[in-house]
Amino acid sequence: MFKLSVIFILVFGSAIAFAPIDVERNADALCIRGDSKPGYCVLLRQCSFIKNILSEIRPGIPPTPTNKLYIQKSKCGSRPKNTRHVCCEENEKIDQAIHDLSTEDCGRFETDKIIGGKEIQLMSRPWMALLNFRNTDGKNAFTCGGTLINKRYVLTAAHCFTNQKLLYVRLGEHNISQQIDCKGNRCAPSVEDMGIERIFVHEKYSHETGHNDIALVKLSKDVEFRESIMPICLPTSEILQQRVNTLQGFRVTGWGKTENTSFSDVPMEAVVNRVDHSICQQEYTKTIDSNQICASKSLKNFCNGDSGGPLSYIPYLNGHQRFVQYGVVSFGSENCTDGYSGVYTNVGSYIRWIAYKIATK
Repeated sequence: MFKLSVIFILVFGSAIAFAPIDVERNADALCIRGDSKPGYCVLLRQCSFIKNILSEIRPGIPPTPTNKLYIQKSKCGSRPKNTRHVCCEENEKIDQAIHDLSTEDCGRFETDKIIGGKEIQLMSRPWMALLNFRNTDGKNAFTCGGTLINKRYVLTAAHCFTNQKLLYVRLGEHNISQQIDCKGNRCAPSVEDMGIERIFVHEKYSHETGHNDIALVKLSKDVEFRESIMPICLPTSEILQQRVNTLQGFRVTGWGKTENTSFSDVPMEAVVNRVDHSICQQEYTKTIDSNQICASKSLKNFCNGDSGGPLSYIPYLNGHQRFVQYGVVSFGSENCTDGYSGVYTNVGSYIRWIAYKIATK
């Protein structure tokens, strides 16, 4: 069984300097509108939906009763007297972003089958990302994983940004101890170390409970897709989201320790099965909620440094089998070989949050 743990940076040739980026932990405060719909408290000028309603108002042309009521219900609960801020839905932008994610050419994988706990084939998981952080001791290390979900964003865990600063994201990696990755006559292109533009940690993430343990990293520029760098699919439809409660045989992927506690230079993959919340709850004092997934299989589980990596499944999507990311590695037992369930953030519960960030940031 593998367990991704701290992997210290290997320097190949000249060093690349990246400045740490501040995390946006409350980029837009979540709010509930007067009509009970969820939204984000933003400046009025940043909410295109309400701006469009107001732009149609002219002398002698008052707003329709429906639009007038909608605007009245748009006050931010935390700023009820502040007319510059509104509780904004941005449904059209969010729906468009979800559509774009659902039509992404994503989740492609090699036809070779993988046995749980074994090295994956070169370039067969091209969405895998390594996040390089500077910790409080001033050391740089790959301490979290993530996944590329489109040309500009990487999905990871919120808790990765506790007491450490992100320097860069590495894409297209396989064997971290080699400068060039080859298997037989096949070699992968060089890795891409990407700078960071913005970091979004979920506004309601709680380190104490582990709830809402999800974050997005916006890269400094668009990624050029190739065989070794491609996005994973997300469960954007309700059908895919609802299936999470019945699926078995998820895959958890990452770099890290093996059973003998040595580090793995290559990404490993294990098959784990969903565990009912009632059973999972008995293993932890933290409350396990509906926005989390529990999965385990004997000693096949994740450990400390797997944080932010994917829990995935291979359903049929648009007529093809594709990797779909259902979970983000959140937390597990301190003793990683005891067979306790691993807890994952349920990605399907946060599709609209992900889409909102992509569409408006």
